[in-house]
Amino acid sequence: MLSFLFMLLLSGCVTNKRTLKHVRGQLGNTECLTKLEKKLYENECFHLEAYRGRDQVVLRCQKPDIKRKNIWDTWWFRITSSKRKILVENLHIIKKHTICIDKDFRLETYPYHKEVSDENTNNNTR
Repeated sequence: MLSFLFMLLLSGCVTNKRTLKHVRGQLGNTECLTKLEKKLYENECFHLEAYRGRDQVVLRCQKPDIKRKNIWDTWWFRITSSKRKILVENLHIIKKHTICIDKDFRLETYPYHKEVSDENTNNNTR
């Protein structure tokens, strides 16, 4: 039973890693925001759920879960300045989730987790 759970967890990590690699290939490292806008539009994301922080914007397509199909209309996207200094302790996770970085912006993406999202929304921490 334990080995089955481990394999299930491992396959999820591999799938996310493969997904991020594929998305990086689609975007390249130029005009990150323009390309994100195009991908959201292609996936019928006409309304966004967004949170603005001091030095970041976090957004996600706003549509019923039943209509979600892929990373572009399901995952969260975090936009920061590409010139922003990254703390050493955050460097690994940020690099892992960065899908595009150009002269102005860094674009990261993170899987949606309902319980985390609801907790953050209710606490207004974003």
